[in-house]
Amino acid sequence: MKNIFTLFAAGIIALMAIGCDKTEPAEQQGSLKTPEFSANANDNSITVSWTVVEGAAYYEIWLNNDEPTKTDKIVHRFDSLKWNTEYTVNLKAVGTDGSGSKVASQKVAIAARKVPVYREWYPQNGSAATAISDNGRYVVGSFDRQGMIINLETDELTMIENFDCMDVADDGVIVGATYEDSQSGEAAMYIQGKSIKLDLSELTKSDMSSLQAVTPDGLFAVGWWWEYDVESYYGKMYDTIVPFAYDVLKDRITVLEAGETLYGVGGVSPYGVTADHRIVGCEQGYAMMAVVWEDEYSKFTYPVFEYDSEYRPTLSFGDTQVRMTPNGKYIYSVAKTYPEGGGEVAQPACYNLETNELTTFEGTCFNGSVTAMTNDGIAFLNDVPFYSGTTSYVVDLSDPELKQVPIIDWMIDEHGFNVYDYIPEGVITIGASADGRKILGITNTEMGWLTYVLDLDGEPMPEK
Repeated sequence: MKNIFTLFAAGIIALMAIGCDKTEPAEQQGSLKTPEFSANANDNSITVSWTVVEGAAYYEIWLNNDEPTKTDKIVHRFDSLKWNTEYTVNLKAVGTDGSGSKVASQKVAIAARKVPVYREWYPQNGSAATAISDNGRYVVGSFDRQGMIINLETDELTMIENFDCMDVADDGVIVGATYEDSQSGEAAMYIQGKSIKLDLSELTKSDMSSLQAVTPDGLFAVGWWWEYDVESYYGKMYDTIVPFAYDVLKDRITVLEAGETLYGVGGVSPYGVTADHRIVGCEQGYAMMAVVWEDEYSKFTYPVFEYDSEYRPTLSFGDTQVRMTPNGKYIYSVAKTYPEGGGEVAQPACYNLETNELTTFEGTCFNGSVTAMTNDGIAFLNDVPFYSGTTSYVVDLSDPELKQVPIIDWMIDEHGFNVYDYIPEGVITIGASADGRKILGITNTEMGWLTYVLDLDGEPMPEK
């Protein structure tokens, strides 16, 4: 009996050893880090983006049980998917030796098909749109110190006296400047029909200030004040702009700090802020350079700035129109190069803060700017001059050729909606909701500035 037990135990040990041999490749398979990715549906497509996995030679990506597609990129889009269908996105990193990571999976639903809708407004005082809320509910704009807010749920347009509207939160809180007490404008918020001016008296005697951007919850805003010399007409304007952040709940103002600079800090102003308080702005000095604060307590950095051995700029990125996508992944504006002999060459450009990749756009919109961008890498370009017969173009960063398509053609090709009868040549794309489903633009007409919204989720598709 003892011998039988010994043989039985030996058999168990042998089976365990075999089992270990079988699981060893699985352990090797997990030697690479599992990719972290996000997947977003847009109409009948899914855009997937992920962070670089150290040691990966390429990635395999597939839907449901389909055959994997190999790619060395970190973004991939699945097109022509079925409406009203849920898909499972699968992603795996593969090393040079063929070993792979564990498979990361995520379910994404394609909604029922909807027909886009075009909507337009003619503000009586000629106000032009400046921003759309992240949730796509509100649009704000201004002209000649007269503001406006449009509630896209009701199509109601409300005029606001003595207020420049710069940005709007998801609940309709507006930030900008009021002119009730100063001809120069003072930083203020517009909440439930009332202007609430910031008290900067303990920080500055300046009567010129403005809030520029607000988080979606309306509780954190960024702006600037101009600390100028009242005895000087020019007031050293490039040396005295002070950037700050305002915490609404704490009623606290924080002066944003400068980072390491080559030429000393010029006039630095913030122009955008994300929900997690990442801030983008621009330094106006020796060159126009985008700056990024990771939060209100950090010093800024230049995401893109190149210079030669004599510290002359060879490439700068950003201007006073620099903005950031709601997810904080992209900043967009214009990139400039400086040829020997003087001058500059400007191109529309965007910068991926996750991959540190600058993308510039040549061709049709050469000398223009990226004026709006969605979280998943859809860029809207406008040529210059903006207000003189130009057309907004659309570029999808997932397209290797970066084709520039007029927005009216893009609406037909990508969304099956003909807007030729609504918007003419000369449109300017101003912004988009966080999910890219509402696109805000303006155009100049005989009746003045026209504000329009392309609502990609306008109406359900009629049943056959």
